[in-house]
Amino acid sequence: MSPIAKENGEVNMLYTVDEGQLLRLWSVISYFENMRQIDDPVVQFEILTNAQILLTAFILELQPLKDQTRLPRTSADWRARFDA
Repeated sequence: MSPIAKENGEVNMLYTVDEGQLLRLWSVISYFENMRQIDDPVVQFEILTNAQILLTAFILELQPLKDQTRLPRTSADWRARFDA
């Protein structure tokens, strides 16, 4: 059985994510953090709108992993750059 297959027949899809996509995702998290500190509902709405735009772009740009039978490998160098 594939490492990503579930026992009930469902399969989890794996997607690749590049550095630009990770930066957008981090920006969304930052927007939410900033929104908690603001009391003005108009500004909160603007922040939520910007976060929604970035999340939509993130999802639309996801690319399925070409070989879905193996888990992707990551190098120590890659992990070090994104270890925050």
